[in-house]
Amino acid sequence: MAVLNRCAIAVAPRQPMVDWTRPFWTREDMEGLGDDHSLYLIPTYDNEVEAQDRLLDSYGQIFAAELELWCRDRSRWPHPRSLELFEAWFSVRFFPLVEDLDSEPLHTYVIDDDLQDALREALG
Repeated sequence: MAVLNRCAIAVAPRQPMVDWTRPFWTREDMEGLGDDHSLYLIPTYDNEVEAQDRLLDSYGQIFAAELELWCRDRSRWPHPRSLELFEAWFSVRFFPLVEDLDSEPLHTYVIDDDLQDALREALG
Protein backbone atom coordinates (compact mmCIF):
# COMPACT_ATOMS: atom_id res chain seq x y z
CA MET A 1 0.00 0.00 0.00
CA ALA A 2 1.21 3.49 -0.82
CA VAL A 3 0.07 6.93 0.29
CA LEU A 4 -0.31 9.45 -2.52
CA ASN A 5 1.13 12.92 -2.26
CA ARG A 6 -2.38 14.26 -2.77
CA CYS A 7 -5.49 14.88 -0.74
CA ALA A 8 -8.99 14.78 -2.20
CA ILE A 9 -12.25 16.68 -2.34
CA ALA A 10 -15.49 14.80 -2.92
CA VAL A 11 -18.48 16.73 -4.23
CA ALA A 12 -22.10 15.66 -4.53
CA PRO A 13 -24.93 17.66 -6.10
CA ARG A 14 -27.34 19.50 -3.85
CA GLN A 15 -30.90 20.32 -4.97
CA PRO A 16 -30.01 23.51 -6.92
CA MET A 17 -27.57 21.53 -9.08
CA VAL A 18 -30.12 18.76 -9.58
CA ASP A 19 -32.72 21.34 -10.61
CA TRP A 20 -30.30 22.95 -13.09
CA THR A 21 -29.54 19.58 -14.71
CA ARG A 22 -33.19 18.61 -15.33
CA PRO A 23 -33.39 19.96 -18.91
CA PHE A 24 -30.42 17.76 -19.83
CA TRP A 25 -31.65 14.50 -18.29
CA THR A 26 -32.01 11.25 -20.12
CA ARG A 27 -34.22 8.45 -18.79
CA GLU A 28 -31.21 6.84 -17.07
CA ASP A 29 -30.36 10.09 -15.31
CA MET A 30 -33.69 10.16 -13.50
CA GLU A 31 -32.59 7.36 -11.21
CA GLY A 32 -30.06 8.01 -8.51
CA LEU A 33 -29.00 11.56 -9.27
CA GLY A 34 -27.70 13.00 -6.06
CA ASP A 35 -26.23 9.68 -5.01
CA ASP A 36 -23.22 10.31 -7.24
CA HIS A 37 -20.06 11.81 -5.85
CA SER A 38 -17.08 13.03 -7.82
CA LEU A 39 -13.61 12.86 -6.34
CA TYR A 40 -10.91 15.36 -7.22
CA LEU A 41 -7.29 15.08 -6.17
CA ILE A 42 -5.80 18.27 -4.77
CA PRO A 43 -2.44 19.30 -3.31
CA THR A 44 -1.81 18.19 0.25
CA TYR A 45 -2.84 20.28 3.23
CA ASP A 46 -2.01 20.15 6.93
CA ASN A 47 -5.00 21.80 8.57
CA GLU A 48 -8.55 23.05 8.03
CA VAL A 49 -7.41 26.52 6.94
CA GLU A 50 -5.19 25.00 4.23
CA ALA A 51 -8.02 22.67 3.18
CA GLN A 52 -10.28 25.69 2.67
CA ASP A 53 -7.49 27.38 0.70
CA ARG A 54 -7.30 24.32 -1.57
CA LEU A 55 -11.06 24.53 -2.11
CA LEU A 56 -10.77 28.23 -2.92
CA ASP A 57 -8.01 27.43 -5.43
CA SER A 58 -9.89 24.58 -7.12
CA TYR A 59 -13.64 25.16 -6.84
CA GLY A 60 -13.77 26.89 -10.24
CA GLN A 61 -12.23 23.91 -12.04
CA ILE A 62 -14.45 21.49 -10.14
CA PHE A 63 -17.57 23.57 -10.82
CA ALA A 64 -16.75 23.69 -14.55
CA ALA A 65 -16.07 19.94 -14.70
CA GLU A 66 -19.38 19.14 -13.01
CA LEU A 67 -21.38 21.51 -15.24
CA GLU A 68 -19.69 20.20 -18.37
CA LEU A 69 -20.82 16.68 -17.53
CA TRP A 70 -24.36 17.93 -18.24
CA CYS A 71 -24.01 20.78 -20.71
CA ARG A 72 -21.10 21.74 -22.95
CA ASP A 73 -22.77 25.03 -23.91
CA ARG A 74 -21.11 27.38 -21.43
CA SER A 75 -23.62 30.13 -22.22
CA ARG A 76 -26.20 28.03 -20.33
CA TRP A 77 -24.03 27.78 -17.22
CA PRO A 78 -24.84 29.95 -14.20
CA HIS A 79 -22.96 33.25 -13.97
CA PRO A 80 -21.12 34.25 -11.93
CA ARG A 81 -19.87 30.96 -10.50
CA SER A 82 -18.77 32.08 -7.06
CA LEU A 83 -17.58 29.98 -4.15
CA GLU A 84 -20.90 30.73 -2.43
CA LEU A 85 -22.84 29.36 -5.41
CA PHE A 86 -20.57 26.32 -5.56
CA GLU A 87 -21.22 25.56 -1.89
CA ALA A 88 -24.96 26.00 -2.43
CA TRP A 89 -24.91 23.58 -5.37
CA PHE A 90 -22.55 20.93 -3.96
CA SER A 91 -21.85 19.25 -0.68
CA VAL A 92 -18.12 19.07 -0.10
CA ARG A 93 -16.09 16.56 1.86
CA PHE A 94 -12.32 16.62 2.34
CA PHE A 95 -10.08 13.56 2.43
CA PRO A 96 -6.66 14.36 3.91
CA LEU A 97 -5.19 10.94 3.14
CA VAL A 98 -5.39 9.08 -0.16
CA GLU A 99 -4.04 5.54 -0.18
CA ASP A 100 -3.32 3.45 -3.25
CA LEU A 101 -4.25 -0.20 -2.70
CA ASP A 102 -3.13 -1.34 -6.14
CA SER A 103 0.40 -2.39 -7.03
CA GLU A 104 0.20 -1.03 -10.59
CA PRO A 105 2.02 2.29 -11.04
CA LEU A 106 -0.18 5.34 -11.32
CA HIS A 107 -0.41 7.04 -14.69
CA THR A 108 -2.02 10.30 -15.66
CA TYR A 109 -3.55 11.03 -19.05
CA VAL A 110 -4.51 14.31 -20.61
CA ILE A 111 -7.87 13.93 -22.29
CA ASP A 112 -8.30 16.20 -25.29
CA ASP A 113 -11.67 17.46 -26.56
CA ASP A 114 -12.00 14.76 -29.24
CA LEU A 115 -11.48 11.97 -26.72
CA GLN A 116 -13.91 13.64 -24.29
CA ASP A 117 -16.55 13.74 -27.03
CA ALA A 118 -15.95 10.08 -27.89
CA LEU A 119 -16.22 9.09 -24.23
CA ARG A 120 -19.49 11.02 -23.83
CA GLU A 121 -20.96 9.27 -26.86
CA ALA A 122 -19.82 5.84 -25.67
CA LEU A 123 -21.22 6.40 -22.18
CA GLY A 124 -24.53 7.63 -23.50
